[in-house]
Amino acid sequence: MKTILALTIASQFAAAAAVASTSSLFSELEAAMQTYDNSAQEQTEFERYKAQHLQEFNDYVEAHFEEFDAFRDQLIQQWGEAKVSDQSQFVSYSEDNRERLEVDFENNEIVLSVRHHAGSHVSDEQVSQAIERFKQSEDRLFKSFLSGSALDDGESERKQVTIDNGLRVKSIIAAKAQIKQQTQEQKQLAEQQADEALALESDPQVVEAASKQLTTKKAELDQLATKRIKNLTKSVKQISKTEPQQVTQVRIKMPKGGLAHKRAAQYQGQIAKQSERFEIDPSLVLAVMHTESHFNPLAKSHIPAFGLMQIVPTSAGVDVNRFLHKLDEPMSPPYLYVVDNNIEAGTAYLHLLNDRYLSAIKDPLSRKYCMIAAYNTGAGNVASVFNADGSRNIKRAARVINSLSPERVLEALQQGLPYNETRRYLKKVLATEKLYI
Repeated sequence: MKTILALTIASQFAAAAAVASTSSLFSELEAAMQTYDNSAQEQTEFERYKAQHLQEFNDYVEAHFEEFDAFRDQLIQQWGEAKVSDQSQFVSYSEDNRERLEVDFENNEIVLSVRHHAGSHVSDEQVSQAIERFKQSEDRLFKSFLSGSALDDGESERKQVTIDNGLRVKSIIAAKAQIKQQTQEQKQLAEQQADEALALESDPQVVEAASKQLTTKKAELDQLATKRIKNLTKSVKQISKTEPQQVTQVRIKMPKGGLAHKRAAQYQGQIAKQSERFEIDPSLVLAVMHTESHFNPLAKSHIPAFGLMQIVPTSAGVDVNRFLHKLDEPMSPPYLYVVDNNIEAGTAYLHLLNDRYLSAIKDPLSRKYCMIAAYNTGAGNVASVFNADGSRNIKRAARVINSLSPERVLEALQQGLPYNETRRYLKKVLATEKLYI
């Protein structure tokens, strides 16, 4: 059991790291495009080559979620719920899967949970020992975010939760909703990956080919979601009715006083350097970082995106690698977990949005609103708000945007962006930016 859990937890990072290697397939496609001429036979060979490699990438995505789902089901079985790390919280399990640490960066609190047999008692000493074990295993986390006295000064609350099948049923319902949300996130990622062709390209043939590919990819993601939900239904039957267990939770509320600002202060030097280099306001970089990760350099989303500014290796990572390093490949997760690299990449991507994708927008404030939304959802989705036919071409959309006041542009974005998440994101970044001006 100990080995299986360690492998499944590690697999979340291994699967994310595999993005870099699998995405090299696309570099091969680029090279192949340059070597084939226009003869019918060679075109047919290339289409077969492309289909094969795209299928390999699709197989990787399916394998990634298969591992994720197996880990989720294991947690539901043992804990009654499946809590994993995301942008706003860090979650770690002990080797024997009896203890869990949650660090909630958004709400400034730590939750330590100890799983045990119903009726048994967890002492204060056991809780303290568990915290010390996590301090050792997650040394970087504690040094980065928690002052020496934070745990002692914080207000604590202790309670017990019973793990029963009622809790598991609620978690399974939540897992179904999560699959739908992850599918939407993957579709949004596919849209961003298509931005270079659909947002900037004017050749009708290129646009048509990219549109067909995007439609196919979305259909495949829907099929994968259906398969995952069917598998979830099967796994429900396999979750045995074990005797109820209990979880003792100790919730420690960190002292108030601008912990986010304190964490932000660690990165002021790097932010100032990259902001000046790429001509992006430091307050905007800080607001994006705050919204994306709450200044957690270990943040990882389910897309997956990595680090302080939540860089997606296969979309923003590719754009920035081409721009900075002349490399037509994604950035690797280990590279993006390095703070300096992440801040450079995130600020450079804001620059690319501002100076390349959205350069046809004349008013700086209108362009800024669009840039914030595009950081989350891509320039193509921003363009679709302003093009009557839903086109993702940003140059066409810029003609409409340039005829509107910045206030009307913001209003249109808040009402017309295709994803609720992006509407909330735009609102939150603008509100948070005021804290850092």
